[in-house]
Amino acid sequence: MRRLLLAVIYGAVVSLAMLSVPASAAVIVDEDPLHGFCYGATPACTDNGTNTPTSTNPPNFGFRISPGDQTGDFRIDILVPNTVLSPALLSFLVTGTQGGPANNLPLSGIATLFSAIPWTSGRLDTYLGIGAQPNNPIGAFLPSTQGLDPGATGFFVYEVDLGINHLENNANKLLGPLLNIAEDLPLASYIVGFLNTGTDIDPIWVATANSGAIFETAPPRQRVPLPASLALLGTGLLGLGILSRRRRG
Repeated sequence: MRRLLLAVIYGAVVSLAMLSVPASAAVIVDEDPLHGFCYGATPACTDNGTNTPTSTNPPNFGFRISPGDQTGDFRIDILVPNTVLSPALLSFLVTGTQGGPANNLPLSGIATLFSAIPWTSGRLDTYLGIGAQPNNPIGAFLPSTQGLDPGATGFFVYEVDLGINHLENNANKLLGPLLNIAEDLPLASYIVGFLNTGTDIDPIWVATANSGAIFETAPPRQRVPLPASLALLGTGLLGLGILSRRRRG
């Protein structure tokens, strides 16, 4: 009788423990991360166990999800080394086609600066104010960036919400959103994605696997950002104009 009573008590405790776990926490799993890939004119970029490097700037890219396809609110975040000049004046136009059965609906959005304070410690989802899995600690990104940009101590984050999209598994990844960026990326930048498979009230954010983050290893074709250099050029041209008028006078 005593053993039976203990078994009943144990079962009741386990049941209460399961009921006390939030529904969203039970659904978020590390086995469902996003992984970046390149397509089209951009040579294939391959997960090397640390990141997914590309030598094309800017790349044609997308994100797949494993093990199965998922639908939800899709965000793209661009992590730019905090050595960049005039971060508030920088933005990135993201265009492409929306994921789904037809995969031919155009989409676009502008990734703008998330915060004037760069991300320099902790986890990316904490910095963005969301709870996401898998974790993206700063240590998974910064060392590779410092290998190309030694002065970097963190990242300015630029974010765009591309709305509801359908991300595919690896076999069908080209049926998911196919994206490109109009502007060149600063050297040693990253592109990551987040997918909310829950709701606005009860979000379930799936993050990009650390090694699935697209890592830009090629320098931009033009300096990024341009506004500071353009301002200097304008000042110089103005000075030359004034000097020329004085000489003619």
